[in-house]
Amino acid sequence: MKKSIIILGITVAIISLLIISFINTDNNAADKPIASQSKTLALKNETTEGPNKNKIPDLVYGVDTRFAAVKKSDIQMATTIYTFLNDGEKEQIAVVNSVNIIVIKNNEQSNIQEYGTTDQLTDRQIKLIKSIDYFNHFTIRTEFKEKNTETGKLQERFFGPHITVVPEKQATYVDGKDALITYLKDNSKEDMNIIENNKLGSIKLSFIITKEGKVSEVKYDVMTTGYPSLDKKLMTLIKNIPGKWTPAENSKGEKMEQELVFTFGPADGC
Repeated sequence: MKKSIIILGITVAIISLLIISFINTDNNAADKPIASQSKTLALKNETTEGPNKNKIPDLVYGVDTRFAAVKKSDIQMATTIYTFLNDGEKEQIAVVNSVNIIVIKNNEQSNIQEYGTTDQLTDRQIKLIKSIDYFNHFTIRTEFKEKNTETGKLQERFFGPHITVVPEKQATYVDGKDALITYLKDNSKEDMNIIENNKLGSIKLSFIITKEGKVSEVKYDVMTTGYPSLDKKLMTLIKNIPGKWTPAENSKGEKMEQELVFTFGPADGC
């Protein structure tokens, strides 16, 4: 009898141990998907709410003439295309094929043009560029041959620098251009948080510095950042530039209005 009771007790103990072991194993198995799911959610949150969501690209802030500035007095003396070219452009030219002077109106090439076949400006070309008033624009489309530095052979090339006619003394911000750019950067910094996934367009705002040194006639050009609130903020900043401007002056020392253009956008897109 005692022997039977002992055997029964041992059997019950073994069964109990097996049940407990099964329950623990089942609980551990149930815990694993929950841990995995938590990890997945954490990664998802990091992706959608992490630093990449509103990544801001490298930005360009600029305030200058619409195109490369050439003084009216230099234009009056010009006899060749080299007056209007930078050093890099000059070095490219081995032989000039043709030169077309084209007046730009409303940011587009007009039908007002004069054609030549050498780097020497023709009488008609000289007359045309001399007739272009302050803060108007033209381009010099030059087709030429450039010597390939590796092969030594000549290859066909062209470029078309755009020029803005400016007076001898341009309008300047009294505190300096660096201070002007700092003002624009510092006061638009918080507004950059709206930029999503590195997507940003370029914008240009034109404005006039009056004879009295005031900012006026701030206007949008065609482009936009893609964020209306940011466009509006940039326009507000231009309208409310603090400090003073020294107005432009012609060769006679007479004060005159000058158009400037504020350019903003990604460094690889401006």
